Amino acid sequence: MSELNELKDYLIELGASKVGFADVNGLANEFVDLPNGISLVLKLPKETIQLVKDEEYEDYWKSFHRQIGKLTKIAHKGERYIKNLGYDAFALTMKRNECDMEKLLSILPYKTIATKSGLGWIGRSALFVTPEYGSAVALGAILTDMPLEFGNPITDSECDDCTNCQDACPVDAINPQKWNNRLNREDIIDIKTCSEYIIDQYKAGLGCTKCMSECKLTQEYLKR
Repeated sequence: MSELNELKDYLIELGASKVGFADVNGLANEFVDLPNGISLVLKLPKETIQLVKDEEYEDYWKSFHRQIGKLTKIAHKGERYIKNLGYDAFALTMKRNECDMEKLLSILPYKTIATKSGLGWIGRSALFVTPEYGSAVALGAILTDMPLEFGNPITDSECDDCTNCQDACPVDAINPQKWNNRLNREDIIDIKTCSEYIIDQYKAGLGCTKCMSECKLTQEYLKR
């Protein structure tokens, strides 16, 4: 078995639901020496999504952050594994990939690495969507100089005519335009309206993840 297959199997054994590989060379000045990206996708437990539907947001955020903690451990262990192979690696955890909460934008978006890995696409809601779990996922990544076999990037939305997330948005922040990688994020979502509402909800101990829970593919995942 090749080093690459062994690495992928190791990350899956640690708990990752999906693992993909992407060329991220030149996407972030901070990481020019690590041109290859490993996308880590972790499905959210079905009971976590049910908490959203039940509007039990305090419990939802606790559960969600437990999943982020799990992803962080997977990324750090993956980083050590790759370094033990003789390559450089950097676990791109939430603390290391600082997010501007007003712009809802990180240094190197996990969604970019995931779409370039071929693991899914960007929904109308600007959330990452997988065919298996909808948008009920948490994302992480590892950057490395280890040679990788890149997946086939997904460059167009596969949401077809579904508008569930758009219809569910309480502040009408989602535009009718479907995502493709030639568009800017502002073409598909009013990020200012979205971020202001999310921040206000979070401060009030609430949340707004209806676009995630109402996604058609999320619903199919819940029924399986």
